[in-house]
Amino acid sequence: MSGLKVSIYCPYCKRYTALQMAPAKYKRGHDTYTTACAWESGSEIWWIGICNYCHKPVLVKNDGDIVFPTPLPLPSDKRIPEHIRQDLDEAKICFSVDAYRACAVMARRAIQSAAIDKGTTKGNLVEQINELESIGIITKDLKEWATVVRWVGNDAAHPNKDKVEKEDAEDILILAEQFLNVIYVAPALAKERRAKRGK
Repeated sequence: MSGLKVSIYCPYCKRYTALQMAPAKYKRGHDTYTTACAWESGSEIWWIGICNYCHKPVLVKNDGDIVFPTPLPLPSDKRIPEHIRQDLDEAKICFSVDAYRACAVMARRAIQSAAIDKGTTKGNLVEQINELESIGIITKDLKEWATVVRWVGNDAAHPNKDKVEKEDAEDILILAEQFLNVIYVAPALAKERRAKRGK
């Protein structure tokens, strides 16, 4: 059991931590002993993990199949503008608690926030995505990614549309994040590398 290891973003302090297995103390006679706070239930192993920073406990099944409270998702790259990053991170948090419709709406919002940030002047997201392509901010492929996010986000916002399933939300979350990585993170990384070379 001591070989079980899980690293997560702590649901309490929000820092990335490798959970330590909590010790359990017990007495036998006059002596005190320490053992791992873990137990077997059929073929499963459950254990209490402790955050290295805030020292609060989480319940873990096996190698992280289940963690309670639910750990925070991986935060988005800080090179994405803060107000857009907040939309994307909120979409990730919604996904992590099975709120798939809310995830889809926030992913769509992140795309629209990026379109506005990049200078589009049109009134709706369809036109904004088209304008991003026409002014050379995005390629045809990126336009397709943004369009798919828009479709699912629109469906999520309207009660007469199909239910947003986990797979739908997961796919558009990936598309939205990669879209933002291409238009914000990749150019920033290239600029940083160029600056380091003095060119």
